[in-house]
Amino acid sequence: MSCFSSSWNEEGMNLRSFVVLMLFAGCGLPVLGGDVLSTKPPLTTTDAGEPCTPKSQRADWPVKVVFVVQNSGAMCVVDPPGSTPGGGFCDSITPPAGVTQPARVRAIRSFLAANAMRPNVSVALVTWGLNPSVIEFADRSILETRLASMPSELQKASNLQGALNAAKSVIESDIARTAASVRARTRYTVIVLGTGLPFPRCAANDTLPLYASPAQPELVWADAPGSGDWCNTTMMQPPDDTLPGFQPGSDLNQNAQLVSAVNGIMALDALHGLGDVRVHTRLVSSESSIRACGAICQDVLGRLTLPEARSVGAFTLSLIALQGQGSFLDPGEPSGLEASMASIDTSEFTTFCQ
Repeated sequence: MSCFSSSWNEEGMNLRSFVVLMLFAGCGLPVLGGDVLSTKPPLTTTDAGEPCTPKSQRADWPVKVVFVVQNSGAMCVVDPPGSTPGGGFCDSITPPAGVTQPARVRAIRSFLAANAMRPNVSVALVTWGLNPSVIEFADRSILETRLASMPSELQKASNLQGALNAAKSVIESDIARTAASVRARTRYTVIVLGTGLPFPRCAANDTLPLYASPAQPELVWADAPGSGDWCNTTMMQPPDDTLPGFQPGSDLNQNAQLVSAVNGIMALDALHGLGDVRVHTRLVSSESSIRACGAICQDVLGRLTLPEARSVGAFTLSLIALQGQGSFLDPGEPSGLEASMASIDTSEFTTFCQ
């Protein structure tokens, strides 16, 4: 068994011990939330060219970054400002003084600016509510246009499972357009920015004796509060709340589904002979903004307390990063998000000669 493989039964009984053991035992990983969780062996280029490549050829070693960004209604509170088309709850939320764009937008714009002079770096963007919106690897101007409109287009729900599957599709589409010799020297980096609290979570089995909780997040989660009808009955899903491919009465956004989605991304490496694939996660949640919002925001985190929400979110995002052989970081307030990106390795997949 590899260092990052495991399995669990329907009740998810082995998942927490798996995470804990990976963090503190055989894999030699640092404490969760410190930064890097990866123990992937050193990179080699034996399948992609000479072991030492002149720096003049740097542009021939592509770096493809896929930002997977939560854009649900809750973000107008946890990473303000933001609003939904047609008005609603978010219109009653006053962002902190001086904050004119969400931290997740600032972080991506900063990344684009920092890498503007690297012609081998390209960026795709997956934003998600119930269903993901995708911009495949595109010019910076197209990405900037989407980033500008994103805060005013917050969506219902937060289907993280669907967003991860969309990221896989983006990479697969790019692979199909890329020659095998180029794929072998291409690094794909997926960066997930969000609360780590998927909504809704649906359980196929509504009669388990014990469900997940903040104290036991590794178990199967019951249908999200207020979502029982949506999870189980087709008649309760109006057209704008329909999730293509979801069968009412089945699992959705459970730990097992999230891990499976990440495994699908990681499997592309061996299937297509890629240089490198990683999935990194960063937690985005402003406790100060939630407190300032008051009673009107008491359900914005799914009826969890602030400490509970952060704990569950960190567990979920850590699990994704661990499975994706990447890194997880909780920067605290979203203002620290931009700095937290610096530790993500987006260098070329090779060793350059002096």
